[in-house]
Amino acid sequence: MHPTATLQRYVLSLLAVILSVVVLYFARDLLILTVVSALFAFLLLPMARGLEARRFPRWLAALLVTLLLLVCVLGAFFFMGWQLPRFGSDLPALQAAITEKSNVLLGWIEQHSHIDRREQVQWFNKQLTNVAEHGGQMVLSVFSSTGALLATAVVVPIFVFLLLLLKDKFRTFFIEVDSTGKGMLLKVMERISMLSRKYVRGVVIVLVILGVLNSIGFLLLGLKYAILLGFMAGLLNVVPYIGVMIGSILPIIIALVTKDSIGYALGALGVCVVTQFLENNFITPKVVGSSVSINPLASIVALLAFGALWGVIGMVVAIPITGMLKIVCDAVPGLKPYGYLLGEDIEYPEEQRFHMPRMPWAAKAPVPPVPPPTAPPAPPGGPEA
Repeated sequence: MHPTATLQRYVLSLLAVILSVVVLYFARDLLILTVVSALFAFLLLPMARGLEARRFPRWLAALLVTLLLLVCVLGAFFFMGWQLPRFGSDLPALQAAITEKSNVLLGWIEQHSHIDRREQVQWFNKQLTNVAEHGGQMVLSVFSSTGALLATAVVVPIFVFLLLLLKDKFRTFFIEVDSTGKGMLLKVMERISMLSRKYVRGVVIVLVILGVLNSIGFLLLGLKYAILLGFMAGLLNVVPYIGVMIGSILPIIIALVTKDSIGYALGALGVCVVTQFLENNFITPKVVGSSVSINPLASIVALLAFGALWGVIGMVVAIPITGMLKIVCDAVPGLKPYGYLLGEDIEYPEEQRFHMPRMPWAAKAPVPPVPPPTAPPAPPGGPEA
């Protein structure tokens, strides 16, 4: 390829990436609404089709499954709200316990490091002031994004209802817009629908299982707010890697504050470690399976990228979006190497293996052909009689 053509291709690819990032950032509200609504619509699609098969009108089937989604979501919020008032009523006692534990910690540090308690408090207040100065804007952005998320959540059921109502129109659109005439685009969308449905259903089941297991472990330890902490840890598991760490820290802090022995904190840590071991090795592989077959490096890069662009909700939807991108790359011949780069497979499929051209200086010299064997010459006297 000519150097100018190579440079032009690189510039166009870089420009496409930059424009994509700009669109993802400035249109994030609409894109988040569309992605979340599409995930729920894919999840509810088999139920809507089942109701239509039972002679329900299409609008009624879409409305019923959307109402079912609302009932499930509101039920989850009601359950969490039922647990939170108890936590709020015990907040003064928790503050007193934190103060008492802090005094014990300051005394231990003073005894072993000979640093005066007043100096420790001054250092702590200085660090707290720095955190407040640098974290104020971050907290404000978190609250503003939370408000925008709640405003978006109100519109999600409407989008889900409309997507289910107009599903045949979208199917016809994908057939008509396919330039190949082989229905490849429709097959890609069907694969994306199956991936989204399996992923969302599996995540919800894993969330419930982890919430139950964590709650049982915390109840056996005698921790306060065991059910709230258990299901909160399960809910935070939706955010890969980071959510697991935050969900494990909260029960440990509660155990340190409310219990006199450090053994309870170690027990809470043990519960989190055991549940995560079960989740990583048994629960998720059995429930979710390989619905989103992307490698850990691609997962981490996707989490960081979508977290920077869309915040917390971006980290939640980063994995399924990357899985959808892999399906598209696997379907387009020119993008198959990128699909292989995102996937978990180590060996590249033989029928898709791309061959690098051999450089002129690395070309082997041609091997001269071997002449065919010749018959031995006849004797001088001629053939025997």
